[in-house]
Amino acid sequence: MTSTLALIPARGGSKGILRKNLKPLAGKPLIVWTIAQALATPGLDVRVSTEDAEIADVARAAGAGVIDRPAELAADTTATEPVVEHAIEALAAEGARPDQVMLLQATSPVRLPGTMARALDEFAASGADSMVGVVPEPIFIWQKEPQVRAHYPVENRPRRQDMTPDQLRYRETGSLYLTRTEVYEQAHNRLGGRIELFVMDPVEGTDIDAPSDFALAAATLRQIRLQEQPTA
Repeated sequence: MTSTLALIPARGGSKGILRKNLKPLAGKPLIVWTIAQALATPGLDVRVSTEDAEIADVARAAGAGVIDRPAELAADTTATEPVVEHAIEALAAEGARPDQVMLLQATSPVRLPGTMARALDEFAASGADSMVGVVPEPIFIWQKEPQVRAHYPVENRPRRQDMTPDQLRYRETGSLYLTRTEVYEQAHNRLGGRIELFVMDPVEGTDIDAPSDFALAAATLRQIRLQEQPTA
């Protein structure tokens, strides 16, 4: 059986929004939303990688395991890949090297029920080496420099309902990546080998980059919970 590490990186020193991973969102600390979604998905070994004691305590209380991240991997300039590789090495030292890693960003807290399970199924069926979560994006994009140009045929402007598959575009959300462990070990990248897209619902493209994003994410999460409730 394929073993999957669900890794949630969460350092304590966020600068844009102080203590962002612990900031309340719709009644829970931001990071707890991603932990709960992962724990509700069968087949995931859910771990939080952090150097912060308070984040570690919140993660454990929410049911996740914790991987103690060294301070040198928690700097402002630290890329995500070395953090994932550290987690892989820590588990391998315990005799529990995962076959694949589902990288989950706590700052993308909006995921529909079943999304992670669907990602596991699609990844297994695809035979891909890595998969990136994306949401549909309007194709009516313009470029200003070095010269003004459209990235769609302005002379024959397509209607959305008439778009062909080759005209569709997708935006990488940062919410979810699924990668065979050897890709990290050999390429030191979350994406490598044969890459497939994991198309998510547009509402799952909500990222927390600014304080105002918390209100949008909270409203979306409340709406999802309302839709989950059985009708009388």
